[in-house]
Amino acid sequence: MRWTLGLALALASAGCAHPAKRTTHPEPPPATAVPEAEIGLAKGSLFDVVEPPRVEPNDSSPGDLPVLPRPYPGAPPAIPHGIADFVPITADTNACVTCHEVAQKEEGGPTPIPASHYTDLRNAPGRRTENVVGARNTCTLCHAPQTGAKPLVGNRF
Repeated sequence: MRWTLGLALALASAGCAHPAKRTTHPEPPPATAVPEAEIGLAKGSLFDVVEPPRVEPNDSSPGDLPVLPRPYPGAPPAIPHGIADFVPITADTNACVTCHEVAQKEEGGPTPIPASHYTDLRNAPGRRTENVVGARNTCTLCHAPQTGAKPLVGNRF
């Protein structure tokens, strides 16, 4: 038993010392500095504090503006009118539901609330309720008022 351990140690040390069996890794290329103006989406110095352009709030009345196309398939639609008079939006006082709780879309009328908003997808996915469920009462979690702001980045859709 003792000679087996000695033989194993001798073979291991001989294998490590043999230059033909040694694996060499090439040196990594030297790191090149990236100019700070090329880091991130904002072009310019990382230390400049750039003030974003001012965006005027949408103060139009319901029905004044057309509904914008959705930015990507499945996106929640933007609110095409001002909401300053309708906030805060809570489960008890929700002017959105009061107006949009219609059976079908009519010319110039509000867009109906979709059936998905009346279904508790977690607890009862196959059952439609009479009222808008859970967090769906807080409309601005998903729907944002449309503004005249220019997109920060492009979109393929």
